[in-house]
Amino acid sequence: MKKFVKHVLVTVISLIFWGCEKDPFTLSGMAEDHFFLKSGNQHMPITVAGNVDSKKFIFIIHGGPGGNGLDYRDAQIKDLVEKEFVVVYWDQRFAGNTQGNGGNVDITEFRKDIKNLLLLLSNKYGSDIEIYLLGHSWGGFLAPYFLVDGDNQKMVTGWIQVGGAHNYNLNDSLTREMLIYYGEAELAAGNNATDWNEIVDWCKENGFQGAENSSKLNQFAHSAEELFEDITVPESSPDFKKILADARLSKWSNEITSGSKKIDGPTFQNPNSDQLFKVKLPTLLLWGKYDFVCPAELAEDIEKNIGSSDVKKIIYATSGHSPMMNEPDKFWADLVEWVRIH
Repeated sequence: MKKFVKHVLVTVISLIFWGCEKDPFTLSGMAEDHFFLKSGNQHMPITVAGNVDSKKFIFIIHGGPGGNGLDYRDAQIKDLVEKEFVVVYWDQRFAGNTQGNGGNVDITEFRKDIKNLLLLLSNKYGSDIEIYLLGHSWGGFLAPYFLVDGDNQKMVTGWIQVGGAHNYNLNDSLTREMLIYYGEAELAAGNNATDWNEIVDWCKENGFQGAENSSKLNQFAHSAEELFEDITVPESSPDFKKILADARLSKWSNEITSGSKKIDGPTFQNPNSDQLFKVKLPTLLLWGKYDFVCPAELAEDIEKNIGSSDVKKIIYATSGHSPMMNEPDKFWADLVEWVRIH
């Protein structure tokens, strides 16, 4: 009986506070909104931050699987983007700070999640807002995978692809070639011989096809960027360190879950390239010259296959897989200028 009374009291108190809370959706001025998108057993956190009066929303589809939307919210994006536009940070199912026990892991569910969030944003912030999908890495698979399905393109104004893995098989073949090419050049220059020998020898002895080879290539690609001196090393801001600390436990747990469930396994059978002719949206391709994880030739594949006549590509000379962190000032300035005119 005591437990029941306690439960009732907590419920009543919670309802009182809930009734006193303001609507979580800011409709003018500067937003700092936090809410959840629920799908099945997954409760996915959303942060909407920035200048709502602009009516322009940049929706980040983060990397992973198992990444974190707020990883992107550092001092630069707050200062250079949120003051002018709105940025939407979404933690995908089984990623970041998403909560929930179980749920469907099929990649079609991610497409439904994107659609549901777009519908929610339009419903709450106005049907006249313009939304731009920004896909990075794994998110660069999900963005075109969403866009080529049905009439989904009508829900957004533009597509921004940043070091995206729209075609996993092509991606892995390019990563292997790039590791061998630059690895041999680094060995000839006498740089980090032990590390580069391991990478080059493995790549020459193994192919790129299959999940196991793909995983190994991804591991070597990230290692290569740490070895490569031509890439500008980003500084970790206090904001970024706090984000990592706040999300550490849930992100670690979700990364393990994403890996064990092989969420991105079906991507090998869904290359996107042969469907890109359907995409008619203005498109911005932003890539690091030394992106070993998702090489810049992937941008060329998009240019070759996309149905849009409005495509712009920018390559960042001292960036790797995350130019928004390697060259943030130039990266965000380029993105903001493009969004202004689209």
